[in-house]
Amino acid sequence: MALIRCPECQREVSDRAPACPGCGYPLPARGMPIQGDRRAGWPYSFEYKSSKTIFGMPLVHVVYGPAWAGGLRPARGFIAIGNIAIGVIAIGGFAVGLFTLAGIGLGFICIAGMAFGIGAGLGGIATGYYAVGGLAIGVYAVGGLGIGTHTLQNDPHLLEWLRKLFPR
Repeated sequence: MALIRCPECQREVSDRAPACPGCGYPLPARGMPIQGDRRAGWPYSFEYKSSKTIFGMPLVHVVYGPAWAGGLRPARGFIAIGNIAIGVIAIGGFAVGLFTLAGIGLGFICIAGMAFGIGAGLGGIATGYYAVGGLAIGVYAVGGLGIGTHTLQNDPHLLEWLRKLFPR
């Protein structure tokens, strides 16, 4: 009997165990190689985590596809890319970070279908100090429906400022 490392939690496990006793991750049959990046039983999932770290976070973490037990596993890193992404620069279906590009995003600067930006939001539905979108909610809001202190509907100076910014 030999000890191997669980690809999920990194514990030492017997090579004869069908699954990790700590996290339940299914282990390959004896003699089968453990694939570090592909998840067992899920041919359409992938994970990459860089060895370089910044403040204890991997520089780049990419997670694609479902986790081994079902559901989605978040990508957490300085640059995070995945179905769920949490990082300084986050790109994904649902993303949280300083700069986000997502379907649904929360960040300081956010570009998303539903953008919840603290500083700036750009999207179908956008919030933020500066908000641009179909529905824009912010101090400076430009959109089909702009709600805020300075909008095209209630601040004529904003319209003139935009015309100066984008001359014909």
